Amino acid sequence: MTNWEVIFLGVMALALVLMAVAQLFAALALGRAVRRVADSVDQLQRDVRPLVETATRVAADARQMSALAVVQVERLDALVAMTAARVDETFALVQKAVVEPIRQGTAVLAAVRAAFAAVRAWQGTAAPGAHPGEDEDPLFVG
Repeated sequence: MTNWEVIFLGVMALALVLMAVAQLFAALALGRAVRRVADSVDQLQRDVRPLVETATRVAADARQMSALAVVQVERLDALVAMTAARVDETFALVQKAVVEPIRQGTAVLAAVRAAFAAVRAWQGTAAPGAHPGEDEDPLFVG
């Protein structure tokens, strides 16, 4: 072997050693980076876990409040329907108790007026305020 061959062989061996050292440093750097990424992921999980738990509780509370609101709206609807029915019943009772007797009383008054008018007409005197030829229906209520 000649000097040049030994020199080239030495250069190749040195290059091989340098490449192995570079790969070792790259592997170590990659290992540290992987460890930092894993630590960051763990920290993120620790930071996010309470947020997820809080969001879950808020969603459960919102679901419960929504269910309670639906129940309250249904109760309110039933209360309004019942109140409307009672108001209708009350108006019907008032009409029956007040308006019907008033109508009947008005009919009785009209009958009494007609009787007085008939008596006056029979006696030959005109009823005050009555005009001849006036078509008045004494039984008209309204």
